[in-house]
Amino acid sequence: MKKKIVNTLFYIGIVFYVLFLSWNILFKYVSPVEMFSSTREYYRSINIVPFIDVLNDNFNIMEIVGNIILFIPLGIYMGIFNRGKLSKNIINILVISTFFEVSQYIFALGATDVTDICTNTTGGIIGILIYFSIKKLLKYDNKVKNFVTVCSSVLLLLVSFILVGIILAN
Repeated sequence: MKKKIVNTLFYIGIVFYVLFLSWNILFKYVSPVEMFSSTREYYRSINIVPFIDVLNDNFNIMEIVGNIILFIPLGIYMGIFNRGKLSKNIINILVISTFFEVSQYIFALGATDVTDICTNTTGGIIGILIYFSIKKLLKYDNKVKNFVTVCSSVLLLLVSFILVGIILAN
């Protein structure tokens, strides 16, 4: 019974994270409802030179830090699913990040930026390292999964309360 509850909460956490990730990357400027509206403004650009904004002093450090933080959970989840296959996990994170960036370009939802792919992948690698650290401390895969499930459930509750507060304030 306990294992079933943990598995259910674990997958709810993953679904919530994927939705949160999609919302923050794809629907930052356009809601899913407006996606195919004829009155929506389209924004499409591409930057293939990594960190060019940093060189031009035209960057937002919070965007860089935010991208890194946003992909840390993906690295942790990859570690759980692929159990320590470092290169496979990094490639998966790189592919997922690239998918989101290309989707932004295809659907004209924002800037496709190689810098974002670099910072997203860095966040994923940090997540993988966190997974390895948790694994080293807890030793067993089921304990790691339980720990991640508890942490993601607490985070899910906190974010839910914050969102409800924002909705009620408006």
